[in-house]
Amino acid sequence: MSRWGRYGGRPLVALCLVGLVDSVDKGVLPGVLPKVQRDLGISDAQAGLLYTSLIVASLLLAVPGGLLSDRKDRRVLVSLMLGVWAGATALAAAVQSFWQLLTLRAALGAGDAVNDPAVQSLVADYYPAEVRGRAYAWQRVVPTVGTGLGLGLGAALGAAFGWRVAVLAVAVPGITVALLVRRLPQPVRGGADDTTPLEPDPVHAPVDPVGVRHALRQLLAVRSLRALLLATAVINGILTSLGFWGVTYHVRASGMSEGKAGGIAGGLILLGAIAGGILGGQATDRFRQRFSGWPMLLAALVTAGGTLCLMGSFLDGIPVYAVRLPLQTLGVALVVAALPPVTVTTAEVVPAALRGAAFGLLKLFANGLGAIAPPLIGALADTHKITLRSGEVVGDLGHAFRLTAPLVLVGAALLLLGRRHLDDDVARASAPVAVP
Repeated sequence: MSRWGRYGGRPLVALCLVGLVDSVDKGVLPGVLPKVQRDLGISDAQAGLLYTSLIVASLLLAVPGGLLSDRKDRRVLVSLMLGVWAGATALAAAVQSFWQLLTLRAALGAGDAVNDPAVQSLVADYYPAEVRGRAYAWQRVVPTVGTGLGLGLGAALGAAFGWRVAVLAVAVPGITVALLVRRLPQPVRGGADDTTPLEPDPVHAPVDPVGVRHALRQLLAVRSLRALLLATAVINGILTSLGFWGVTYHVRASGMSEGKAGGIAGGLILLGAIAGGILGGQATDRFRQRFSGWPMLLAALVTAGGTLCLMGSFLDGIPVYAVRLPLQTLGVALVVAALPPVTVTTAEVVPAALRGAAFGLLKLFANGLGAIAPPLIGALADTHKITLRSGEVVGDLGHAFRLTAPLVLVGAALLLLGRRHLDDDVARASAPVAVP
């Protein structure tokens, strides 16, 4: 048997590719954002709303999408949504106005709201607890890696061929990944847990209001899950803001060209995400038997450390290459290291029959703050202007990050508080629960 368990590594590769395609699609626009702003006449505040539209669509569908993944064939859902992503991304290359681009970004969010809970639920059913931290590490790292690749790819293609070609180029791989996911074996729900498994996708009924209310009541009664929901929201807020504004920040604060800033920002996210995510997953699996509530303790510690590094990196007047970039690399690594233990904990504090709904709820909370963060950063930047060497007057993104980054420390505190209930919640989740 493979070290990954009964199903081997093939499902993990396919599901990681789903996250890669999605995040590259999302990341390419920030990589060419200065060009898009000039071409379409978009302000910083409007640019932040481009991400908000994606998140708002995801907010509206997050919980229904999660419940749908608890009732339908998750492989089919993921494959269909990949097609939606590819179409919306391709059409974005032809837009002529801010509002057209806003609408198509919303379509990406709708697909993500269905895909993300289904993918994370599948990972829990493909892989047993002893390797689940590492499996989730790869699954959670890849989207951040894809954001870095999207930033770098967008900046490079945008500089050479224009931003429309850059956007169109990333729409192609989605169909191939859809076929890979559709051909995966069907896992038994809860089959990788130490509990009585359910049959694979036994119910094919529509999501009804009574079922939604029942599921939400049951999930929100889990005390550690409430802490995870709130903490994930603030962690996601800082990561999405960095991903969205990273290129523009280095153009303005570090004096880089757009192409260089795209490469630097993309490289930072790529390096930090790979190192932090993998180490976070390994640490989750290795030490979980030694410390009570270890996954949440680990997430709290790395979140706090990463936030302090990022806060220091946004100070004015510090050396760019000797201080700012190393601090940002380390900060991203530590914050991303919190994602595997948080995801593992979410999967284990709820019954297998409600995992899709739990991950949908997690996405709802994360995207709630994620919808606010980029336009908030843009709006704060607009209130404090700086003058570039070219004479252009622009918003001070460093000022905006310095005001908002400390809020992530609240997420670390919430994880420490929720840790007290983790063992009891895992024990209660071991009993099979039927979905209404």
